[in-house]
Amino acid sequence: MRDVLQTVGKVLDRDASILLLGESGTGKDYLAAAIHACSNRRNEPFVHVDCASIPHDLFESEMFGHERGTFTDAQSRQLGRLELAQRGTVYFDEITALTPPLQAKLLRAVEERRFTRLGGHQPLPFEARVISSSNADVEALLATGELRRDLFYRINVVTITLPSLRERKEDILPLVKSFAGKRSVDPRAKRLLQAHLWPGNIRELRNAVDRAVLLGDTITEDALALTPPTGLVPLAARAAWSLADLEAQYIREILRQTRNNFSHAARILGINRKTLLEKRKRYGIE
Repeated sequence: MRDVLQTVGKVLDRDASILLLGESGTGKDYLAAAIHACSNRRNEPFVHVDCASIPHDLFESEMFGHERGTFTDAQSRQLGRLELAQRGTVYFDEITALTPPLQAKLLRAVEERRFTRLGGHQPLPFEARVISSSNADVEALLATGELRRDLFYRINVVTITLPSLRERKEDILPLVKSFAGKRSVDPRAKRLLQAHLWPGNIRELRNAVDRAVLLGDTITEDALALTPPTGLVPLAARAAWSLADLEAQYIREILRQTRNNFSHAARILGINRKTLLEKRKRYGIE
């Protein structure tokens, strides 16, 4: 996280586009808003675009706006998200959720730094800074064509990868203390907090702590309502697994936890992506 924040500090007041990568719940939305709030654009709008929730047929109207009478329900002019951002920041949350045709339409505006409202004729300047995020395996999407390379090159001038909570377990208890305020944490609860795999990362941690806070003045194991992870080694011993069986099961679990993000899974496993793909093929892991 220190490395992440050092990188952020270097690019705060630059105009370069930023791509935030990381699993769901690692804090990409929070970091995007923090970058804007600490930059020289802080007094301008911050526009959050949830790419996964915009209907395909409304994308252009939502992004670029429309003039009155452009279509049946267009009773008045509507400003799009790009225009509303003015000289501030537009944050494309989960940009890889856009289909390639929509990516192409967005690329033109980002590349040319201008756009035209639907039904309009006058090009408008696009002056906002672009921050994007994704929890997907970007390399895999590029390989399949689900993510356009030209858009990818435009939005990832600076790439920042947020680590999962599993990779920063020393931060768990300080985060709990921050979330829980003056409430104490039972020793057994501490052990459970550090043993849990946290597939939902910091979002899951905060929800667990908030739930426990509602139930009493002390954070207890029962109040957290977390299921401790099943140990693979005892399970392997009972089932008489071979070392290869154990490795295959561990890789399956890491891929499940990372939602098949091969690059991120490889970092957790301590191997390169190519080796992970070879092992996946060898063990027949779907």
